[in-house]
Amino acid sequence: MKKVWMVLLAVLGLAGLALAQTTVRVGVLLPISTVAGKAALNGVQLGVDQVNAGGKVKIELVVVDDGNTPATAVPALTKLMTVDRVDIVIGGLASGVTFALSGPVKQYQPLFLCIGAASSVVEQAFSDYNRFFHYHPWDYHNVAAALEFFKYLYDSGARRVAILYEDGPFGSAGIQTYRQQLERQGYTVQAEPFKSGSGSFTAILTRLKGFRPDILYWIGYDVDALPIAAQARQVGLEPKLIYGAPPAWPTGFEKNKLSNDIAGMTAWLPSVANNESRRFVNLYRRKFGEVTDEYMAPMGYVIALSLGKALEAAGSTDKDRVAAELAKVQMDTPFGPLSFKPSDTGRTRYQGFNQSIWLQFQYLEGSRRPVFPPSRSARPLRFPGNY
Repeated sequence: MKKVWMVLLAVLGLAGLALAQTTVRVGVLLPISTVAGKAALNGVQLGVDQVNAGGKVKIELVVVDDGNTPATAVPALTKLMTVDRVDIVIGGLASGVTFALSGPVKQYQPLFLCIGAASSVVEQAFSDYNRFFHYHPWDYHNVAAALEFFKYLYDSGARRVAILYEDGPFGSAGIQTYRQQLERQGYTVQAEPFKSGSGSFTAILTRLKGFRPDILYWIGYDVDALPIAAQARQVGLEPKLIYGAPPAWPTGFEKNKLSNDIAGMTAWLPSVANNESRRFVNLYRRKFGEVTDEYMAPMGYVIALSLGKALEAAGSTDKDRVAAELAKVQMDTPFGPLSFKPSDTGRTRYQGFNQSIWLQFQYLEGSRRPVFPPSRSARPLRFPGNY
């Protein structure tokens, strides 16, 4: 009898060891040289550390740089699929790049966990792909959150909005909706496109000066933040509020005096008071020796943790079994609760977060402070701002 028990224990031990040794290689496709891409990669790595520490599954990352351009991203994805032979990819930060990836993703059929890419153009492009999990809110969620803030500004006396938007999928996809909704709120709107990264806004800002806007609202990327802040002053444009909507802000922007009183929207700041946010901040500081305020970091962290849960529940690295378990995931995160359901338009099957995670902030005294909605604000909005 003793011998039978020893054999049984040995079998169970081997089974436990086999589960502990379940390993999956996951491709990570991000613009690593950008602020948002680096933050996202740090978050993914931090989440993978937590998953691997649990001992039930092991994730190995294969990281490639998408260069923030379709010309680099498509070959990088092809390498992940054909050389590294991964079945799961975390990536898709910029909308233009992710739109370009839609064809190759459908060709190679990975489980694609999308970290950004808010444009509805991307939602349309992946509408018939059932291995697409989109965590970030869509642009119509962003519009809904921003419009709530703009209604507050209208009630505070603002009437005219000048919109600068980058002419790619990120900036231009929702611009007509923005314009119509703002006009419906009572605003008079003037909108102008620009080429992101050009660094030259003087001519456009001079035209907008004649419009005498109460709010200068720009939709672009981090490289546009400082030129717009500086050149608005150079041409004598003096709105009551400068409001930016890039995916990430430039590193150290808060230390530049030009940032003072500029407002924007983010999904998360280190000061967000919930247990998962505090846990993330502590883990991030311990691993990287600093605290980030880029929300792509906790977004990457959440994706890795949710994938770990799905892998553990699936007990397999088969991508369809993992996808089936990921669809069932419910977890608390630094942004609040996460679960997947069809997108609001019904085009995609698995949508994670919506407009509820957004908050408005303002650069005040060298840091970003939550100012809206009132239930999440740490300071009153300074309106009019001093530019």
